[in-house]
Amino acid sequence: MKKTGIWIDHRRAVIVTIDNGNETMQVVEGDMDRQHKAAGRRGTPTPYGPQVPVNEHRFENNFKRHVMSFYKAVIKAIGKTDQLFVMGPAQAKHEFAGEVEKVADLRNVPLKVETADSMTDPQVAAKVRATEF
Repeated sequence: MKKTGIWIDHRRAVIVTIDNGNETMQVVEGDMDRQHKAAGRRGTPTPYGPQVPVNEHRFENNFKRHVMSFYKAVIKAIGKTDQLFVMGPAQAKHEFAGEVEKVADLRNVPLKVETADSMTDPQVAAKVRATEF
């Protein structure tokens, strides 16, 4: 029986897999942080010239695209599993669980989602070992 546990946020995922007593750990890093954007408008080089609005939707869409590609990379790293345990802070764990439900190979896998604060890699491994379904 293959059990996989993941600690995930929007920037990093720690994947611990236990397969017949053999434990492996893999880290998947995201390549982009949420960028701080300027509030309001930005000016032009011409003094007292026209103001150009900042397109905040473009920033948000870029972040969403990054997060979705990051989740797909994590799902690819998981492969097939018999049990899946997802933990992490904030909303990332729920967003990731929603993406897992869209994957045919993982749709019928028992999934457990739990809130967890920042953890070291050995703490993640210990939590996965201790978790029962």
